[in-house]
Amino acid sequence: MNVLLLGGAGFIGVHLARRLITDGHKVTIVDDFSRGRRDREFTQLRRLPQVKVISGDLTDPATWAPLPHGWDQIYLLAAVVGVRNVEQDPARVIRVNALAALHLLDWVSPREKVFFASTSEVYAAGVDAGIVPVPTAEDVPLMISDVTAPRFAYAVSKLLGEAAFVHAAREKGITFVIGRFHNVYGPRMGADHVIPEMSLRAIRGDDPFMVWGADQYRAFCYVDDAVEAMLRLMSTPAAAGEIVHIGDDTAETRIDDLAKLVLRVAGVAPAIQTAPAPAGSVARRCPDLGKLRRLTGYEPVMPLEEGVRRTFDWYRAVVAAPDDAEGKQQPIAFYYGAGELDRLAEYRRVVLQPEFYPPDELTSLRQRGVEPLMYLSLSEDHGPPAPWQRPDRNPDWGGAFVYVSHPDWVAHVIRQARAALDAGFAGLFLDTLNVELTYPEDVPHLITLVAAIREQAGTGYILANRGFGMLPQLAELVDGVLFESFTVRWTDSGYAPWPPDVLEQHAQIAERLLEFDLDLYALDYADSEGLAAFATRRARQFGLHSFISDRALSRL
Repeated sequence: MNVLLLGGAGFIGVHLARRLITDGHKVTIVDDFSRGRRDREFTQLRRLPQVKVISGDLTDPATWAPLPHGWDQIYLLAAVVGVRNVEQDPARVIRVNALAALHLLDWVSPREKVFFASTSEVYAAGVDAGIVPVPTAEDVPLMISDVTAPRFAYAVSKLLGEAAFVHAAREKGITFVIGRFHNVYGPRMGADHVIPEMSLRAIRGDDPFMVWGADQYRAFCYVDDAVEAMLRLMSTPAAAGEIVHIGDDTAETRIDDLAKLVLRVAGVAPAIQTAPAPAGSVARRCPDLGKLRRLTGYEPVMPLEEGVRRTFDWYRAVVAAPDDAEGKQQPIAFYYGAGELDRLAEYRRVVLQPEFYPPDELTSLRQRGVEPLMYLSLSEDHGPPAPWQRPDRNPDWGGAFVYVSHPDWVAHVIRQARAALDAGFAGLFLDTLNVELTYPEDVPHLITLVAAIREQAGTGYILANRGFGMLPQLAELVDGVLFESFTVRWTDSGYAPWPPDVLEQHAQIAERLLEFDLDLYALDYADSEGLAAFATRRARQFGLHSFISDRALSRL
C-alpha cells in the first residue's frame, strides 16, 4: 500500500509509520514540524527508502495543491494537542485543527480512504454533568458546557472535524473512519501527558513527588495497541463511516496508583504529596470498546506495568546524557582567555574568542582532536559606533543592540564568520539569539542571517546559544544548542540557583529541545562545589552535557 500520514512526525504518526513499514508498505509523511519532532528517531525513519517526507503547513491550501492522489490509506493525525497548548492559545487550536480537516475534505478523492483522529475529550462535559456514563459508548449525547472556556477548544475543533467528515462523506462519497483516542501513551510523546510527565519527574529525583488529581481514574492504552486498532479499522469494510473508540478498557487506574507504579519502575521512593486536579480535568475516563471488538476482534495486549516500563525506559535513555568522564575528551568548554592549549585538548569542542588564538594554535588544537568554535555575536555589537547599531545597549554587557536586517551588519557578520573559518576554526558559536525578548520583529531576519552563516560554514559545526524563540527553524540550521545559565546564574550578590518557577520554565524548554536531533549543552556559572554539582546533576537529568565556569569564562 501507499499510505499518506498527515502530521506523521508526531507521537502516534511515527509509531504508525514504523508499523506500516514493517508490514511492507510505503509511507509519505507531511508535517510542518511545529509539533512533530525532527529527533533522532524521526531522522532514522526518514532515511528509509520506503519513506518520503514533505514539510508543509496543512492550514495553507498551497500545501495541498501539489500533493498527488492515489493513496490506499490517508491518516489525518495533525493537530495542536496538550492541555498547555489548549489553555495558552485556544484560537490556534481551533484554527489549525479545523482547517487541516476542511482542506483535506476539499482535496481528497472519493477513491481514497481516510482515518480522522478524534478524542475522548468530546465526552468531558457530559461526564462532568453526570449525563454520560463511564465506561462510555460512542452513541452517548455530546455537549460543550461552556463554549467560552479555553479548555473546550480542543474538543470543539475535533467535533467540528467529525461533523465535517460525516456530512462531506454523504456529499462526495468519501470512505472514512473516525477514531476517538482514549489516553494513548508510550515513548516519544512529549512531556504534556501524565505518564511521561511523571516519568521525567521520577528521573529527576523529585522529592516530594507531587500527584495532581490522585483520586481520578483513567484507562491508558499503549501506543502499539492503538496502532493495531487503527490498522484493523482501516482494513475492515464494515467500519467505513463509523465513529469508534480506540483505547484499553481492561485496567482502569487511579492516578495515585499510577504514580506508585511509575516510582516503582523508576526504583525510587520519594514522599508522595497530593493536590487537586487542574481545573476542568474530568474525574473518570474509560471507553466502552464493544463496538471496536465487534467490528475488528481487537483486544489490547500490553499490560499497563509493561507499557509504563517501556515508556519510562525510553525517557530515561533520552534524558540521560552520557557521563562526561567516560570518554577521552570531555564534551565542551568555554574559555575566553588565551593559551592553555594542553588544557583545551581535554575537550572535544572549545568556544574561543578569535583574537586570542592565531592559526597555528588552532591547527594544533585540531590536530589533537579538538574542534575550536569561534564566538560570533549576531544581535549585539561591541565595536565602535556604526550605522547598524540601535541607541539601546545591553545592560549586562554594554554591547549595542543592532538592526539585524541592516545589510552592512549582515555583511560584517558574514565577513567575521568567513575569516574565522579561513583561520582554522572548525565551526562557530552563535550568541545573542534571544531577540524575541528584545526586538521580536527581528526574529525572521535573524533566522535569515543564521541561514546565511550556515551556507558559509558548509559542514562546519554550528552551536547556537539559546535562541528558543526561533525553534523549530533554528534546529534546521545548527548542529547543537547551548542552554546558558540553565540552573545557576550570576547575580550582583554572587552566584545562585534560579528560583523554582524559573527552573520549571527552563525544564519545559529543555524537554522541548529533546524533540530535535541536536547536541545539547548547558553552561552554568558557579563558585562552589555544591552549586557546580547541583548544576551538573540537573543538566544530566535533562540530557544536556554540562560545563561550569565563572561569569568571565576564564576558568577551565
